[in-house]
Amino acid sequence: MKTVLSLTVLSFFLVVTGVLAQPKIDVVGGTQLDMGDVFQGHKAERVLTIKNTGKDTLKISDVHAQCGCTAAMMTDADKRLAPGQTGKLSISFNTSSYSGKVSKQVYVTSNDTSNTRLTVTFTTNVLNVLIFEPKMLSFDNMKLDSTYTKTVTITNPSSKVAVKIASADSKSPMLTITLMKNELMPGESTQMQAVYKATKTGTYQGQVEFTTDNQVQQKVNLSYYAWINRK
Repeated sequence: MKTVLSLTVLSFFLVVTGVLAQPKIDVVGGTQLDMGDVFQGHKAERVLTIKNTGKDTLKISDVHAQCGCTAAMMTDADKRLAPGQTGKLSISFNTSSYSGKVSKQVYVTSNDTSNTRLTVTFTTNVLNVLIFEPKMLSFDNMKLDSTYTKTVTITNPSSKVAVKIASADSKSPMLTITLMKNELMPGESTQMQAVYKATKTGTYQGQVEFTTDNQVQQKVNLSYYAWINRK
């Protein structure tokens, strides 16, 4: 009887000890991350500290991001953390295809049974030194040997810094760009005329490249599309 009781007590002790001796994953500073303002074309980067606040070894088996625009990396050494130990999680977000407020997620899978897949959410505000309206030039269903004109509003979104447009190049002999004003004060807008001379049939696409005096974002592109039919 004593033997049975002893085994029962021992089993209970082992179960309780096993429950208490669990790894626990934690992100120092929290799982909500604000990367702030980043100019388009530049990377938003941050290094987070992962801590094992549990009583057993934390083993991280996988780290991956929501999409290919984000890289999330940990070294093998940082993926195995003893109780109280910390490791580094590096997050890098490519802003090239984004504008405005962006929110993405990174997932960390571990042997923490209470949180097997930890989610880190980060936000960033992708800025452009110039904003275009419309966001793309579209010349649809044009007739050969005809001329078409489109108007684009260009705005300096900064509340503090003026911007000077040194050049605007379409790299196409059929598309001519004319700026009404090439220096914009904070918050100021101007007009741009885009004149397309349809001298060849076919479908064309490309970018108008703007060169500015902004040292962080010297090049800004406005995409265009043209479709030219015969008369």
